Amino acid sequence: MHNPLNLQQIDQGQALNLTKFFIKSGQNIFLFGRKGIGKTFIAYQAAQEAGFKINYINLSVIERPDLSGYPNINSTEDVITFKSPYFLPALTEGSADSIILFDEVDKAPPEVTAPLLEILQFRKINGKKINAAACILTGNLPNEFTYSNSISSALLDRGAKFILNFNFDKWLDWAKLNKVNDLILGFLRSNPELACGKIEDAAYASPSPRGWTLASESLTHTKNFKIFDIDSITSIISGFVGYEAGIKFKIWYEYFRKFEPAINSLIETGSMTLNFNNLNQTEKMVFVISTCYLSKQKVLQDSSKKRFKYLENLCTFFNYFKIEKELQIMGMYNSFDFDMITKNKLYACKPFFDLFTKLNENLIIKK
Repeated sequence: MHNPLNLQQIDQGQALNLTKFFIKSGQNIFLFGRKGIGKTFIAYQAAQEAGFKINYINLSVIERPDLSGYPNINSTEDVITFKSPYFLPALTEGSADSIILFDEVDKAPPEVTAPLLEILQFRKINGKKINAAACILTGNLPNEFTYSNSISSALLDRGAKFILNFNFDKWLDWAKLNKVNDLILGFLRSNPELACGKIEDAAYASPSPRGWTLASESLTHTKNFKIFDIDSITSIISGFVGYEAGIKFKIWYEYFRKFEPAINSLIETGSMTLNFNNLNQTEKMVFVISTCYLSKQKVLQDSSKKRFKYLENLCTFFNYFKIEKELQIMGMYNSFDFDMITKNKLYACKPFFDLFTKLNENLIIKK
């Protein structure tokens, strides 16, 4: 495999575990990867899980005096002392309980290298100890058209270095925990190649995990502002992930809008006029994912005892039409997980919980 940077390529799970290891070991780590893939978020998550505070510094807007400090002109001593910047807290006593995240290391001006070396090597600036147990440095790849500079080999020698690659399944797990809109997750399950664009893309907009997360936030706001027309929603989504992905989402969303009345009838009454077996495979996929999504919405919005009827009707639908196991798994795991089921006591609906558990066993066996 062509690897001009000669760096090991790791996924999000490996990056999180390695970053926590280097934080606890008091060492530095460089994470490089395409824009929007989650480098900064992984750094924050690793620091939190390792039990450290985090100081964020964007190196693309830093000059040497910002990092090394300014001379103390009011000092009466014969030697020059420097006032350290506020974002590098001095270590007064005990062990360091913070880490520093240096973002955009590939865009740092050359004159920042010297003070940065002192921080990475000695955890000091101008001889003063700073509260930093370890440093995480993130940057883009050279061929991303992000104005990357050549990074000093002296800096690179002060830490472990990796390329962060995108793993779709691991991002989906993260996205569910962080409440990315189910419709977007359903669309991306059907079109996983659109979750993260290619590194070589020179377009102004291309799909990325960050783009889809921002699109999810906007999709939530469209409901608040009563924006329901498909063209406006498509334009909003396209603004974050590009025209091509936006148009494909429009087609998927039109299926959802087409089936929504029938699905609501199915969930609420257990019956519908639409014949599921007459749908093509793509329509069936959208229908199943949307049925699980709307079932979840209904059961979470209803606090009465009859709320489990929505889940029972979902199970009846699966059994009556003999829905393929792959489609059941795709739909159920798009909207439900054990944590969510436990938190909302959905295990009390025995047909639903038995089905979910059985599908989970099938998924583990398949893996």
